[in-house]
Amino acid sequence: MSYKKIPLSSSEVILSRFDPSPEALEVVDPKLPPAQTIQLLRSAGLLIDLTIFFAHALPMRESIWWCAIVLELRLDDWSELERDTLLRCKEWVLKPEEAKRRLVEQRLQILGHDCAIGWLAQAVFWSGVGSIADSAQPDVMPVPYLYAKAVAGAINTAALKPEWKNYHAFYLDTFALAEDLANGGQGVIKRAGAALP
Repeated sequence: MSYKKIPLSSSEVILSRFDPSPEALEVVDPKLPPAQTIQLLRSAGLLIDLTIFFAHALPMRESIWWCAIVLELRLDDWSELERDTLLRCKEWVLKPEEAKRRLVEQRLQILGHDCAIGWLAQAVFWSGVGSIADSAQPDVMPVPYLYAKAVAGAINTAALKPEWKNYHAFYLDTFALAEDLANGGQGVIKRAGAALP
């Protein structure tokens, strides 16, 4: 099996974009295709590593979109500001304009990194489509795949905070959405049979 949006014959390039955990290094082989790496990480129960792998494997916009629709799974847990920021992030993915990215940056400064939505906002700001310096300063571009670190941080934070008992089901839905996007879909949970809003 291969994924339309992850057209690689091995996982080596993806794994080079981040530092896998020692546990992940014990079960993955960089020479294996991404689909097999995903299955090995899933079978080993390395949910955090699998999240990080998907965040770095999907193209930038798909990765950030994945993060946004995953965070919608916990919509009832977010404050009004967090919900509005989530909406602004989705709007940016659909139409990535600089003014929208800078608005998300302003929300990030309020939310910080203590919440999943703050990490999503950070992913948008670090997307690589604009400078990460103050708008009055010379352009400074983020290092490649910095957004993916924020995507993984957002999803793994949302799995556990605020604390709840449904984190395992959350991860199942998270990976179902990732696989749909990797296959060229819009982000649908196949087993539920319905698209997320």
